[in-house]
Amino acid sequence: MSAINMNLDEKFRFNFKRKVIIGGQTYNVTFNDEMDRVLRDLQVEMGGLYEQTNNQSDEFEEMTIDERKKYLNDRFKQIILDVEKALDGILGKVGAGKSIYDYYNQQSYALYETLRVLRETKEKLDGTAKEQERQKHQARIDQYTGRKKRVKKHADANSKRSK
Repeated sequence: MSAINMNLDEKFRFNFKRKVIIGGQTYNVTFNDEMDRVLRDLQVEMGGLYEQTNNQSDEFEEMTIDERKKYLNDRFKQIILDVEKALDGILGKVGAGKSIYDYYNQQSYALYETLRVLRETKEKLDGTAKEQERQKHQARIDQYTGRKKRVKKHADANSKRSK
């Protein structure tokens, strides 16, 4: 009986580490499950803040204009702090998120885009993007073939009526 030896390291050649340059700094980022957790946690926190803002509409309506401004500004500041903290965790350096925010003239868009690109990169590296694309493609096929079947049934029904 002979043993079959397989070296999966040679086959897979996984490399989830990348150098990321953002905000004038270079970071060594590992695109792993911990990064995914940080991004998911941030998404939940942001969703929670959004829900709080929408669910408090009765209180919000009773606020004065100055109170509304303060309330919304506080929520916005909290989101920025949460994004900065998430970037600190992802990039592996305390203050990285704040540094990026300051580098891009305190523009929240720069923080959001950084997170978006990091997530997309992770999804490409771990195969998630391929799976999502496959699912979208299958949904388009299902939608098209479903529509085609409905049109055929409709045409068959009309042809029976005309006879």
